[in-house]
Amino acid sequence: MSTSAPRSAPTLSLVAHVRRLSKTGSELYIRIGNADIARLALLHGQAVELDLGNCCIAGIIKTSGGSPWLAPPGGSSNARITATLRGADFEHGIDRPATLRLLGSKPQPTIVAPARRANAVVKKSQCPSLGSDLKIDLGDAVRRVRKYNADFYKGCQNIQLDREGYDLFRNGLSADLGRLVDQLAFVGDRYGGAQRQWMPHEISTEAALIANKLSPVLDHWSRIVMRAKPLIEEVPSEASLAFLFSPFNCTCQWAVWASKTLHFLRADAFPILDSKAKKALSLNLGTSSRDYHTFCSQIRRVLLANPASLAAARVEDKAQSPTDIKLLDKILYQLGGE
Repeated sequence: MSTSAPRSAPTLSLVAHVRRLSKTGSELYIRIGNADIARLALLHGQAVELDLGNCCIAGIIKTSGGSPWLAPPGGSSNARITATLRGADFEHGIDRPATLRLLGSKPQPTIVAPARRANAVVKKSQCPSLGSDLKIDLGDAVRRVRKYNADFYKGCQNIQLDREGYDLFRNGLSADLGRLVDQLAFVGDRYGGAQRQWMPHEISTEAALIANKLSPVLDHWSRIVMRAKPLIEEVPSEASLAFLFSPFNCTCQWAVWASKTLHFLRADAFPILDSKAKKALSLNLGTSSRDYHTFCSQIRRVLLANPASLAAARVEDKAQSPTDIKLLDKILYQLGGE
């Protein structure tokens, strides 16, 4: 039940959440996060088309009830949406980066690049730790995302490594201990979450220590992660972060390892605590959950302060990032590495 939009229609990036219509039913629908609704200024009743990569779904934006979703357009039905999704191998619980085209005539704001000024990449206040007025130049945001997407880490292209991580954690943390160790080892080793020189054994052994601490509380731990609100709406509480970080306190307190694991599980709620990002933000933080809480607060302020630059970066990114948190991570990673 795909619908072709005019080629001139605006294209926007967001995350499509495939869910069941009811707990006991088999019909599927697409939910859209409140953060994406607000960020893209989508309106109740707007006609749109979602491109999920291997299928397109046309529908009507519904924002009533507090959980925005895509309703069937006239002449269609939930059953036809379900058939299209299942025909493309989508199941309940899948979150997929998607592009959205507006099918209505609602005018879109025009983003105008500001005049370039020499050495004006980032402007900071007298107290950069607050970060409330940090501004990222629109052109620099685009260039940093382009460079990140073209670069490599440990012999693998950055965007391919990112994709592997999101795929590996698509269905959450595994209840199988061996599989759980493999997931954690990927983050610690291939994704740079751990430093081998700070431990007396291999990273895989440290991953097993974390898994053994995580496994007994896995259900409760995962529920807290899944119930976290998008960062654009709310910073996770210090108490929640203390609990989520606790299994990663083994040979060292692995704050980066913890944050990268959380990010792959909920890219809309947990940013990556990276040394280059901290440097770009002029943050002097340690490795505690309280430090990560400060980092999350900073990232949220930067997200809210730079909608135009993130919108331009999103176009350049071509749906390679599932959320604006990841887009900002790419920008800060490149800025902090210079």
